[in-house]
Amino acid sequence: MAGRIRPSLFDLIFLLWVVIIPIGFGQRLINSDGDMARHIRLGEIMLTQGGLPRADLFSHTMGGRPFIAFEWGSEVAYAFAYRIAGLAGVAVFAGIVLALTYALVARFIIGRGGDPLLAYLVSMAAAVLSAAHWLARPHLFTMLAVVVLLELLHRERRTLWPYLLLFVAWANLHGGYFYGCITIGLFACGELAEAVLAPASERSHWLTKARHHLAAAGVALVASLINPSGYRLLTHVAGFFGNSAILSYTHEFLSPDFHTFNGRIFLLALLAVITALAFSRRRPPLPTLFLLLVNVAFALISQRNIELFALVALPLLALHLDPEWRALPMLRRAKEVFQREHAGSFHGVGAALGALLMTGVALAGGAVAGVEIVANRFDPKVFPVAAVARARAEKLEGKLFNQFIWGGYLIHQWPEQRIFIDGATDFYGEALFKEYLQVWNLEPGWRDVLQRWDITLVLLPPRARLADELISDHGWSIWYCDSTAAILARPTDAARRAPVMNHSTCPANSTALR
Repeated sequence: MAGRIRPSLFDLIFLLWVVIIPIGFGQRLINSDGDMARHIRLGEIMLTQGGLPRADLFSHTMGGRPFIAFEWGSEVAYAFAYRIAGLAGVAVFAGIVLALTYALVARFIIGRGGDPLLAYLVSMAAAVLSAAHWLARPHLFTMLAVVVLLELLHRERRTLWPYLLLFVAWANLHGGYFYGCITIGLFACGELAEAVLAPASERSHWLTKARHHLAAAGVALVASLINPSGYRLLTHVAGFFGNSAILSYTHEFLSPDFHTFNGRIFLLALLAVITALAFSRRRPPLPTLFLLLVNVAFALISQRNIELFALVALPLLALHLDPEWRALPMLRRAKEVFQREHAGSFHGVGAALGALLMTGVALAGGAVAGVEIVANRFDPKVFPVAAVARARAEKLEGKLFNQFIWGGYLIHQWPEQRIFIDGATDFYGEALFKEYLQVWNLEPGWRDVLQRWDITLVLLPPRARLADELISDHGWSIWYCDSTAAILARPTDAARRAPVMNHSTCPANSTALR
């Protein structure tokens, strides 16, 4: 029927991912590491107190030290989702943010006159490339913000207030706003380079655009100072990248490994980009080329930046190659169908209904007809769920040394206990992180570190070398052990009052813990 309303490509992509991500990847969203739990706990404190914590509340190593809650906006958002719908609410909320991101990628391409089928394929490619970083953490807001920034950079209307609004929000959600400032600056540099190379008749056009985007970069930088920490937020974010020991140990900050599945997917994307540029009849505009090259470099330096490459470089390259794509004889029928059915304007009705539907699932505990379809609990195979429950029930006390990736979980699920360290390495700093590694890797002097911090409890996987070494010292006993976690205790009064668990629950190949 001629008058029927056709769903936009935006709606279809949003509906696809808002269902698939929470249902198919909910476990990954909430159980990949302990950082999500720390963010939720911080957000809960802010919701309860009505303000930001200014000092460390969670560790005995940094207790009372000044603390910058530089991701407070996203932490409050995640905590609110958790408060109303538990972990299923967090998973669905993260799915909504990601679905909106990929839907906006397609809308950006179509809004610049791109082919709808190409927009769909690029949006899917961006999702596949960034899927390794589908974690319910603040960086999801940077993924969304960079797509919004692309839209602003390509608008014909030269107004600055949208940059102000975007960067005030971005700076209070995630430290990736710094990347946004770099992106605007690179785009302006590309326009200046075009002005230098362009014929005299076009020079004024490029200079005008460059002046506007340089002003936008200034507005973005000033706007990012509108946060509870002011200029200290900028120095905090920039200073983190000087912590070489932390960066070299943290997996997501390492270069991609092309022998892994995710690394090979990125390699295929790089080869596809090079091939596409080789067959292009025109060179890319220099702003596009600058962003493409820099994002490739960022992604090769750190695999965490692959998602930015996917969300920035791929859509820009798609716009540049759109004429060549349309001229290809293959997929002609599919192109016609997408053009006819999905080239319409942004509707958003279907997307809103999909978001409401998944929110209803979250409010039902992630279950439909009694079957859990969205993860709503911490995985006891990943986190020390039973160990912490027993320790809390027995009111176990002591100075704790904990596995690094469990720190956030302990902050959330064992709030009475101060931890040694968690994933907030930007706060704990390089010195303490090196001490943690010294103990964990049994490096010379590791016993001195435990003694200096007066450690009386150790929580770690039962197969860890550190567990065997401590038991061999005969100064430690097994307070609890299961297949996921072991709690070792020095003979303090608190440990003596608590029962020692049946060692038969320990893994059979952990020699000391039997």
